[in-house]
Amino acid sequence: MAILQENTEKKVRAVVLAAGFGKRMKSDSSKVLHSVLGKPIIWRLLKAIDGVTKEIVDLEQIHVVIGHNAEQVEGYVQECVKAAQFSCPIFFHKQENQLGTGHALMSARGALDNFGGEVLVLPGDTPLLTSEILDSLFLSHKKEKSDLTILSTRLSNPYDYGRVLRSEQGEVLGIIEEKDASEKQKQIKEISASIYCFNWSAIGDGLSAIKNNNKQGEYYLTDLVSWSVNKGLKIEGFSIDDSRIVTGVNSRFDLQLANQYLNEMVIYSLMSQAGVTVVDPVSTWIAPEVSIDSDTVILPGCWLVGDIQIGKSCIVGPHTVIEGKTKIGDETKVVQSHLENCEIGNTCYVGPFAHLRAGSKIANQVRIGNFVEIKNSNVDSLSAVGHLSYIGDSTIGKDANIGAGTITANYDHTTKIKAATHIEDGASIGSNSVLVAPVNIGKESVIAAGTVITKDVEAGALAVRRVKQENIAGWSEKRKQQKPKKT
Repeated sequence: MAILQENTEKKVRAVVLAAGFGKRMKSDSSKVLHSVLGKPIIWRLLKAIDGVTKEIVDLEQIHVVIGHNAEQVEGYVQECVKAAQFSCPIFFHKQENQLGTGHALMSARGALDNFGGEVLVLPGDTPLLTSEILDSLFLSHKKEKSDLTILSTRLSNPYDYGRVLRSEQGEVLGIIEEKDASEKQKQIKEISASIYCFNWSAIGDGLSAIKNNNKQGEYYLTDLVSWSVNKGLKIEGFSIDDSRIVTGVNSRFDLQLANQYLNEMVIYSLMSQAGVTVVDPVSTWIAPEVSIDSDTVILPGCWLVGDIQIGKSCIVGPHTVIEGKTKIGDETKVVQSHLENCEIGNTCYVGPFAHLRAGSKIANQVRIGNFVEIKNSNVDSLSAVGHLSYIGDSTIGKDANIGAGTITANYDHTTKIKAATHIEDGASIGSNSVLVAPVNIGKESVIAAGTVITKDVEAGALAVRRVKQENIAGWSEKRKQQKPKKT
C-alpha cells in the first residue's frame, strides 16, 4: 500500500515507536506483543489510536516503527489488519539500530516529508491509553494553537521518567531524562508520557537538529521541546490526573501493573455505570471488551477475557473462566466452570466444574451438571446433561435428559474422523451409556443405563445392550475360606 503524500493542514498521522528491545522483559517475544488482559500491548494502543473521533482527529495513517523482533510485530499487526480489526491504514518502518526515540522518529521521516498536518507520536508500550484521551489532547492542541503539545501527568514516585521543566510562569521549557537530570530536577513530580502532538510544518525541521550528546549517546525525542523553545514556537502541556492511563511497560512488574490498572478501571466502570456487582475486585479480572448487564453478580476468583456478553441478573463464579467470543443470556448461573467461544441462553444453570468448549450452543432453561464437557454441540431448551458426561459434535433436542456418565464416542483415532450424534426431543439416556457416533436417538426413545449404542434407535423405543446379570450365591463366604498363598 503506497503512503499518501498529499499536503493538507487538516489531516493527522500517528507514529508509534515500537522498536525497543525491552531487555528487562527477559523474553524471546517483542515487548509490545505481551498481553494485557488478553490483548497484546500493541493491539490495545493501535485500537485506541484507530478509535479517535474523526470529527476531532482526522486520522489518515498510522505508522509503526519496528526494530527488535520486527517480523513478529509486523506479522501480528498484519494479521489484525487482514481480520479488519483496524480501519485506518497502517504502515511499517524499520529502525535498524535502536539509537533512541528521536532516531526512531527519524526512521519514519519518509512518511512525513511534504506533510503539512499534525503528527501524533506515541510510545508503543502504553496499552492503557484511550481514544478519549487522544481526542482531548488534540482538542487542547488545536484550541491553544500550539506547535507542540506534550501529554504529562504527575507521579508520587517519578523514577525513570523524563521530568517536565517549566518556568516560574508555568511555561514548558523542556524535558530532562532521568539519567541526565540533576538531583533537584529529579524531585519534579510532573513527568512526560512521551506522547506528543506536533504541528509538523513548524516542528519537522527540528528532527534534523537533534544531537546525541548525552550520557546514553542517544537521539532523544524530548530534545525537540528545547529546540522548539529556542525557536520561539508555542509549546503547551496537556496534563491528565489519572496517571494509570499512560503507564508504560518496560518490565514484568510494569506488565503486572498495567493488568492491575486496566482491571481496576474496567471494574469501576461496570460497578458505577452498568449496575454490576463485583464481590471481590482484587481477585476478579475482567477485560474491557466484556459487556455485562445490570444486576449481574460476579463472584470472587473469575477471569473474564474476550469478546464476552453477559446478560441481566446472572451469577458468575466463583472461580470461573470465560474466554473468547462467548455470550450468556439473562438470569443464568455459571458456577466454578470454564467457558470458551460458546453461547448460553436464558435461565440456565451450568456447573460446577463444567467445561463448555468452542462451538457449543446452549438454549434456554438448560441444566449442565458438574464435570460435564460439551464441545461443538447444540443443546435445545429444557434439556439436562447430567454430571460426568462428555457431549461432542452432537445435537440434543428439547426436553431431553442425558444421564450421568454418558459419553458420545465421536472420534475414531485410527481414521481421525469425527462423527455426529443426534438425540431428538424428549429422549432419555440412562446413566453410564456410550453412544458410538454416527448415531441417531429417536424422539422420546429411552436408552437403558449402561448400554452401548452402535446403531440408530427409532422413536419411542427402549434400547438395551448389556450382558445378562448373573448372581452367584455364597461367593463371599467361599472367598473368605481360601487360604492365602505363601510368598
